[in-house]
Amino acid sequence: MKLSVQHMAQKGLIGLIWVCTWIPWLSVPLAVAQTPTPAVLADEQITAYARIVLEMEPYRQESQQRSQATDDPASKDEIRRDFIRTASEIITRHGMSVPEYNRITLLIRSPEGQALQQRIEAEILRLQSEDP
Repeated sequence: MKLSVQHMAQKGLIGLIWVCTWIPWLSVPLAVAQTPTPAVLADEQITAYARIVLEMEPYRQESQQRSQATDDPASKDEIRRDFIRTASEIITRHGMSVPEYNRITLLIRSPEGQALQQRIEAEILRLQSEDP
């Protein structure tokens, strides 16, 4: 499934912000969240992060729709747990740790993260153009 960057961006920074808020245990220590480090990442990290986002997005959308379709708190918790499990597997399969993924997400959300966000969005476009 090929997703447009515009579509993903409409969902909140390619769904990353939503993912970050929907996976509470994928958080980093509060001190890091309050004082992000400069957004300098290797090209390999950018590519891995972009691949994770592209692979995770369909699961995120499905989980969000399922969660919105029920009022049962237990069902919502189960949907969230399933998504967390899937997201964690996707993250680690691409050679990144969950804390590293979260650190990058926090950097993107920081005032200093605009250039990083643009690099990731450009990499997503590049990866999508390679996908037949």
